[in-house]
Amino acid sequence: MRKIYLPELINIRIKNFTLYPNGLDFYYEFTKGVNLVLGGNGMGKTTFVNIIKFSLIGHYKKYFDYSRTYKEKIIAKRALHSESYFRNRMDPTVERQGPATVTIEFKIDNNNFIVERNLEDIKLISLHVNNEKIDGEIISEFKYETLNLDTKANCLQFKYEELVKSYSGIDFDDLILFVNEILFFGEDHKTILWNNGDNGFRDIQKELFSRYFIAPELDKERQEAIRQAKYYNSLSRHKSEDIRAIRKVLTRIEEKNKSNQEVIDPRINILKIKDNILEVSSKIEKIREQMLKDATQAALSQNKINELSLKANDLEREKNILEHNLKISKWENLNPYYERFLDNIKKNHTCPMCNKIDDEMYVKVLNHANQCFSCGKDLKEYKESDINSTYNNILEQCKNIHLEIKDYQLSLKRIDEEESEQKKILYRLEMEKRKFQKKVKELELEESHDEDESNVQIIYEEIMKLENEKEHLQRRSLEYQEQAAFIVKDMEMRIESNTHRLSDLFSSYAEKFLGVRCSLTFDKLDGKSERRLYPVIDGKIRSDEEELSESQRFFIDHSFRMSLLSFFYQAPTFYIVETPDSSLDISYEENAAKVFLEFLQKPNSLIITSNLNNSSFVNHIIDQSNAVEVSLVGLLDIAKKSTIQNTSPVLIDLYETIKTKILGKKYA
Repeated sequence: MRKIYLPELINIRIKNFTLYPNGLDFYYEFTKGVNLVLGGNGMGKTTFVNIIKFSLIGHYKKYFDYSRTYKEKIIAKRALHSESYFRNRMDPTVERQGPATVTIEFKIDNNNFIVERNLEDIKLISLHVNNEKIDGEIISEFKYETLNLDTKANCLQFKYEELVKSYSGIDFDDLILFVNEILFFGEDHKTILWNNGDNGFRDIQKELFSRYFIAPELDKERQEAIRQAKYYNSLSRHKSEDIRAIRKVLTRIEEKNKSNQEVIDPRINILKIKDNILEVSSKIEKIREQMLKDATQAALSQNKINELSLKANDLEREKNILEHNLKISKWENLNPYYERFLDNIKKNHTCPMCNKIDDEMYVKVLNHANQCFSCGKDLKEYKESDINSTYNNILEQCKNIHLEIKDYQLSLKRIDEEESEQKKILYRLEMEKRKFQKKVKELELEESHDEDESNVQIIYEEIMKLENEKEHLQRRSLEYQEQAAFIVKDMEMRIESNTHRLSDLFSSYAEKFLGVRCSLTFDKLDGKSERRLYPVIDGKIRSDEEELSESQRFFIDHSFRMSLLSFFYQAPTFYIVETPDSSLDISYEENAAKVFLEFLQKPNSLIITSNLNNSSFVNHIIDQSNAVEVSLVGLLDIAKKSTIQNTSPVLIDLYETIKTKILGKKYA
């Protein structure tokens, strides 16, 4: 697993940004805790968090991507937001003393960055790293993206990107990915756990697997092997087309010979047999490809069986402990040997004290099980509903795991049977191929005595040359296919080895919201081409986000994102969530607060935007955060309010109540 250091926010200063006319020099220190961005509609909550994103990564909404090719040359560029985004949010009637800028201070692995950007011209204008001023050409990001790499090297933006890369352990494009897709959950409510790229968004899971869960060099090897396999396969097809064209000439010669009643050239018979060899070789190649796929699937199934067996063993140990606890707590104040005495009476009809036959005591035990066999007094049964509930839950889990293991074992058996059948077919085809090859050698030996350099001989030699080249290219393509399959298998095993830890982290978040068992599984579902992570909610795989309610899928996605950040945790970082209470009903608001507060158990910064409404979510956040600090970005103090907002005593009273509560908690 790669070591990744993400930004740890320290403070931000926004100057001359007239959307906030009462905060033309607004300064805010981020707390390792809850940073609550509170305001009414249209006061600039989304703009504020977008300014944070802009200060860190610039105006980029997508990292480098292949946009098109021109004369086989790949052109890559980053996508940017609208150049006028921040300008359009400003109020031109408000007087100011200079251009609108943002300055942010943050750390990456204890290296201090101070970055200043122009909000109007979209450019980096000042950079200090570890108290050292970094010089470079200052240009807009839109112009920067038109430059070649050599020219970019002189720009301040390029130097900033290189410094981020050197301290964070990731490329600047990786930081763009993290900030836009993982560290920020916007009002568009775009989820990343289920998104597989079908809806036009990037497949973030695939990006995570190829860039961060494994060494990136391994994914580059996989991509290169796939490219080479396609390349050699393409060349092989070109050779086939050339061979088909030449064979048409031979066909015409053969027809002419038949019409002239001449003896057919033996070389034509050789070519026909070689056609048979190629056909058989193609069948052999397909069978071997299928056997390779089956072997990969068998290895993955066996890994899954091993993983489930370990889990079953853990559950069995837990079950045994619970059975022991249930047994010793079945009766309150019971003699520890009572169960043994009881068994002796039932089996032998004897008194456990003197070992004499006592049928009367036997009947008494059978008819009055809840009375002491000695004194006849009632025994008080001890109920332990929690233990029983947990025990029954574990029994159900054990049953499901053993059923799952059985399914994988059946799959292995089926693969084994198919492999046995494929080996028989393969043996038969290889025998058939050898017979054809033997016949070709015999005909070639006969033909070699004929020194006639006819046109047919020239054509024949050309076809032989092309066929040899084609076979060589096919072998190379197959070699690269096998190499790519081996790498994919290795990648999947590495991802699977990390899934258990990631699943535990995911559970710690998701279960606080839903109140039922939650986990992640790395599986290939029916109809899906690749293995992916899917949430398992209360024992059921949720392969589609529509299988959950709106608030459930949002908070499952929050849980996935925060579990990723915890998985890669090296130092404090941040998570931005816009209006998380917008989809919640009142019964889930307290649970939602618990999910976010779990993220703060490791020192992190949580940035939450919220409207001033009747939701109790904000109060739950404040009330439950005893161990963490809550700080306020009060947009009502700095933003321009509408006439309705300015004259709404309910809005102002609610804001002042929350503000007083936060300040009171801070200085208590």
